[in-house]
Amino acid sequence: MTKWNRRKFLKAAGISASAAALLPLFPIPQVEAIGGPKRMVMVAHGQGTDMTRWRPSGSEDNFELSYILNPFEEYKSNLIVLDGIDNEPAFHGKAGGHFGMATMWTGVICPEGNVRSEGVGWPKAPSVDRLIADRIGKDTPFDAFYWGTWPAAQNGGNQGPNGLCYYRASEQPIDPVLTPDRSFDQLFAGVTGDEAAVAKLRLERKSVLDLVRGELGRLKPQLPRVDRERLDAHLDGIRTLENRLVDLQGMCTVPSQPRGFSESEKKDYRLHPEITKMQFELMAYAMACDLTRVACFQWPHSEGQGNFLESEGYAQNFGSFHVIAHQMTYDTVGDQMVTNEERAQARLDMANLNQWRAKMIKEHLLDKLIPEVRDNTVLVWGSEMSEGGTHSNRNVPLVIFQGDEVNHFRAGRYLKFGSHDPTNPSQANREHGGEQINKVLVSLCHSMGMEDIETVGNPEFGSGPLEDLT
Repeated sequence: MTKWNRRKFLKAAGISASAAALLPLFPIPQVEAIGGPKRMVMVAHGQGTDMTRWRPSGSEDNFELSYILNPFEEYKSNLIVLDGIDNEPAFHGKAGGHFGMATMWTGVICPEGNVRSEGVGWPKAPSVDRLIADRIGKDTPFDAFYWGTWPAAQNGGNQGPNGLCYYRASEQPIDPVLTPDRSFDQLFAGVTGDEAAVAKLRLERKSVLDLVRGELGRLKPQLPRVDRERLDAHLDGIRTLENRLVDLQGMCTVPSQPRGFSESEKKDYRLHPEITKMQFELMAYAMACDLTRVACFQWPHSEGQGNFLESEGYAQNFGSFHVIAHQMTYDTVGDQMVTNEERAQARLDMANLNQWRAKMIKEHLLDKLIPEVRDNTVLVWGSEMSEGGTHSNRNVPLVIFQGDEVNHFRAGRYLKFGSHDPTNPSQANREHGGEQINKVLVSLCHSMGMEDIETVGNPEFGSGPLEDLT
């Protein structure tokens, strides 16, 4: 269990001590509306997808999830599938394509610089997760935490603005923690499962509420009738809070310490399923324990091999992600001709890879989040480009999950903007009437209660929220 003090205990429920003292002055509906703290989860992968198997079919409110997205069927009413969002900043500055990784969550260009041989520099802005963490993450041990799998790191080989998507500030990329043993060590240091300590903590928590209830009970006879009614509503709220906090005691269960992973194992793609599952489940534990309310994960871009999918039951002919992406679209890759059979297999391989990712998010993150956490969570999953072969930064795939208690977006919808044909290389980068990712970033801020945010990144690429989301 986490070592909570009283102040942190109230904050874990989304209510500060000062706010609790003011509750008797709130109208009854406001007292009843108090919920748990909101949480943001961001998941990113590189190299795009097979858009022909990613796009849902049907209309905005009556649609069928695609092959890639069908693992989310159970949560369909919580989803917004966004089709036609352009990673516009990637079309400006020094480079696009893979370098859209650096622009997708920051909303700014890749400037000139010496990070890569192409003369590209790090983006000069924080990513949206940092803006959110600065607001909703201050009451937790980690304002945000970053998980990933190899080689999503500055020393991952061929990595730079083309490989990293989270940024602490201008020119400050964030390396995710790449193995579950290291994630565990950082997150759960100082956490104990001592039952005697838990029992003592339970009594301390109950005594706080008993004290507040007793003080308010003595105050009640001295109040006018209208204030006594408000006080009764407040006492009801305290009883609800007490029940919630009892529930919270069972939320923070410290997982078993993962086995250690060597440097060579970290880079062994055959272990990616095991590492991914454990990383996502540690995210769920960390959020249940209120160690962080901003949880971010990154799969790598084109660096990597797909041979791990064989262990997951997918028929495949995987090699390099990058080679497969090019085989999806072009007649030759390097000096090798691509046959129709190879192209069809490459498209299926890319679709299988991304369906596997959807399964990981659903089964090992969303399903593992306890309802009290999942109901107050917004999750967004996306990539820096659309079709892996064309390397286009237009029409990037984005999926938003909204928990039942968030009530910000109008969920259960498939929103399609513009008229982009991502599979046609000659049209891959043309303007098509889509919407800008910068507006989506603003909308994510608004979903966390940050309504004062009107721009994320460069306003030249879109300002204000994407109004169709609400």
